[in-house]
Amino acid sequence: MIDFLLGNLIVLALPDLHKPQTILQSLPISSDVPPDTVNAPHKKRPESLGVKTAAPSAFVADVRSGTVLFAKDPHRVMPIASITKLVTAMVFLEQKPDMTKTIVFLPVDFDGESRSPFKPGDVITYEDLLRSLLIGSVNASANAMARSTLGMEKFVQAMNKKTKDLGLHTPSFVEPSGINPENKASAADVAAILSIASGYPDIRRVTSQGDIDVGLKNVKKIIHIPATNLLLKTFLNKDPYKIIAAKTGSLPEAGYCMAQLTKNAQGNEIVAVELGNDNHFSRYQDIKAMTAWAFETYQWEN
Repeated sequence: MIDFLLGNLIVLALPDLHKPQTILQSLPISSDVPPDTVNAPHKKRPESLGVKTAAPSAFVADVRSGTVLFAKDPHRVMPIASITKLVTAMVFLEQKPDMTKTIVFLPVDFDGESRSPFKPGDVITYEDLLRSLLIGSVNASANAMARSTLGMEKFVQAMNKKTKDLGLHTPSFVEPSGINPENKASAADVAAILSIASGYPDIRRVTSQGDIDVGLKNVKKIIHIPATNLLLKTFLNKDPYKIIAAKTGSLPEAGYCMAQLTKNAQGNEIVAVELGNDNHFSRYQDIKAMTAWAFETYQWEN
């Protein structure tokens, strides 16, 4: 049945997987169970070796054990667009902001942004700033976070230091929103970033939400912000599955990118990443296919 559902299962020769597996195992992860005390999943369908993806780089792993389940050129360093905002959110939350505090958007927050649900002078809470950042991928929210906490230059420095401190070598950031194609990383490192970010309760809580309404504090107005993750309305977010965290990103130079962490009924979590797809909808199909394939192909011991 799953073969019929995916429609694109093929046999692939997988590359050397040692490096991404080492990366995930060396990092703190979202589960409370240490990675060296749990059993890695094993294949119950050994004949199935992977999923055909449209993107040049993809990566799938079991979050708890760090076991790599599928990889396609996973160390290729590519622009990651708004996936950048996961690191922005981590650095922001590490400043321990008062989430009830309000912030005023300034004209400088909208540099390089062609459209935004907000405008200069709008006032929202830090809680809604985080929600708009992660759910609606609002660039101005990323800029406002950096400006109002550490200042733009120091904030970006903190982003680069954060990923280096986590043992990741490919991520590199020049600004906090992802609008600059010089913000880069590999798919393997993006998987680690999402796994780490999902361990932050506020990020884990926010990124599983759908569309949101944000109340402006300067005027009596509600702003509706749709979620960028279209998979929230698919079977991956219905029993026995649950989307725990995800982030999309797109730029002309980056193509269409996505990272998602999904849990099954037994609590096993899969992280799937794709970078550089040339089609908006195809990235969702690929993430959906890779995640479903992983859950159908592998088995976890209790």
